[in-house]
Amino acid sequence: MNEPDHYRILGVSPQAPRSEIQAAYRARLRQTHPDRGGDDTAFHQVQTAWETLADPASRREYDLLRFGKRAARRYGKAAARPAHRKVRSWNVGPTRPAASPAAADATSALVAVPWYARLRRRRGVASRPSLWTEAAILAAVLAAWAASGIAFIDSAMDSGAPLPIRALSFPAALAAIGLVAAATARTRRRSANRPPAVPRARLAIAAAAAAIAIWTAGPASALGWQLAVFTATTACAAWPMRRVRWAAALRRSVGAALRQYNAFGPAGTRPTADRRTGRLLREVLTNLPAARLFVSLPTSPEQRVPHAIICGDRLALLCPPVGRETGDVDSGNLAAAVAALDTSLPSAHVRGWVLWPTLPEQGPDDADGAVDHVAADAAAADIGPWLADGGAHYDLPLLATLRTRLAAVPAQRDTDDRTPAVRA
Repeated sequence: MNEPDHYRILGVSPQAPRSEIQAAYRARLRQTHPDRGGDDTAFHQVQTAWETLADPASRREYDLLRFGKRAARRYGKAAARPAHRKVRSWNVGPTRPAASPAAADATSALVAVPWYARLRRRRGVASRPSLWTEAAILAAVLAAWAASGIAFIDSAMDSGAPLPIRALSFPAALAAIGLVAAATARTRRRSANRPPAVPRARLAIAAAAAAIAIWTAGPASALGWQLAVFTATTACAAWPMRRVRWAAALRRSVGAALRQYNAFGPAGTRPTADRRTGRLLREVLTNLPAARLFVSLPTSPEQRVPHAIICGDRLALLCPPVGRETGDVDSGNLAAAVAALDTSLPSAHVRGWVLWPTLPEQGPDDADGAVDHVAADAAAADIGPWLADGGAHYDLPLLATLRTRLAAVPAQRDTDDRTPAVRA
């Protein structure tokens, strides 16, 4: 780990509480302030140490990366897992708004219409899966379950119903309530990281029981249909509960970060982009509200994509012709990176673009169906409409998977690097 020892800079113990760290920070700040004869480098080190140790999440991440198992014993085993490492997040701000076609010179015969002017604008960006939709489905299932159960008991108590049905109506209703309560308890104990599977076996048994109930009571009897609906809703009541919990967990873990930031990277990194790529990223992120940028996204343990933009269910991988650092994807292995992500993310449509400063006249010889070679200055006109076709929504499971990939990257923080994330 190449990061300085923040505890030694402030002169405190790694077990010191926040109040002691704050007092030490104020004292060291007065000692190292340039106006009081202090060193400018030491002054910035003190500020960086305070920014890291003041936030509980940043301090936990720093301790886990620096002290390893000793810190894991203090924060718990769950904190040492890659999913709990902090992902670097920031905003790629928009550039100055371009002049509208109406403000162009009236004497010009033709006005070039930008690609984003042809998009259908939407006020908000939805999330999929939607917590409100899942909650509405759960409410409808529970309402149908309660209504069919009450109607079944009321019809069973009718004097015209067969004696076995009248005798077993209350025990059957109590057993159904117990089954739903047990399924709810199991739902709370299960992990909400994965989408719940459809209970096909349980639904098949419920469908067979409903068919037997309708056949026994007669197709014209309301009692048989009420019992069939009650049986079916009892069998599938746990599944919408699990989906509500899954959607709520995704919204807590991903939704807040998506609303606050539009770019993400591995913990501690400060990635950069050249000016042409920076203009491309700003143009796409500014005009596609649902677009989010991922930098240094791993495609394999040895390789990473410098920039990836996701919008809806579409993921665009962007790379230069020649990688700038060891392990960066370039034109030679971009097709393999697209295939790797396409295999690991079956719900996403993945495509790659090689961004050339100036596209050769003959074009590249290794053309691939999933990879395009374009000039960086004109690439937004191709990448933007393709991403827009993915939909104006957040695919929360896909975004959570990409953030987990970033969280699994070992952090190598260089706090003295104050270069901008994307240069204009």
